Amino acid sequence: MRVLRQLLAGGDEGYSLIELIVVMAILGTVIAGLTTVFVSGSAAEIDLSRRFQAQQQARLALNQIRSDVHCASAAQAQTIGTYPGLKLSVTNCYSATPTISWCVVPVTTTPARYAVYRSTATTNICTTSDATRTFVTDYLTTSTGVFTTGTISRYALQTVALDFKISVNPTTSKDVYELTDAVVARNGPRCDTSGGCSVPVVS
Repeated sequence: MRVLRQLLAGGDEGYSLIELIVVMAILGTVIAGLTTVFVSGSAAEIDLSRRFQAQQQARLALNQIRSDVHCASAAQAQTIGTYPGLKLSVTNCYSATPTISWCVVPVTTTPARYAVYRSTATTNICTTSDATRTFVTDYLTTSTGVFTTGTISRYALQTVALDFKISVNPTTSKDVYELTDAVVARNGPRCDTSGGCSVPVVS
């Protein structure tokens, strides 16, 4: 009987405070590690999603510009107001809006970030007071060389060069996604001048 009472009394001892502290410290370390893994994975997924959306948006913008240039009878890369841009003469396709303008508009200066807008206005083109301007794409890292029109080769149609450098992390160059294309203005005349033709003026 005495042995049984001793055994029962010994079963009520439980864990010491030191043992509980050690277990809690181990659990805290494990949980902190798991939390770091989950947070890093979530951040990577968000960054990947932002990059994919920006790249997809740029591809759609390129398709839309390509469609406008194909309709154009003349194209000229020029400064529109204060924005680098491209003006297209599209009377053959859109009689109500004979000129379409594409502008590269700054969003932030540090880091440099630009957006592209499409406009059919004749005044205040691509400004905030332009009711016709339409947002097309974002996250361009530079406004230089986005639209280029050069001398037209003899017997050729006019070509517009496009160069979109896209990045949602503009502080690093390794994430830059570049889209380039050379689009022909199909409704324009062929150059018949020896040595090539100059870029037509679109106003």
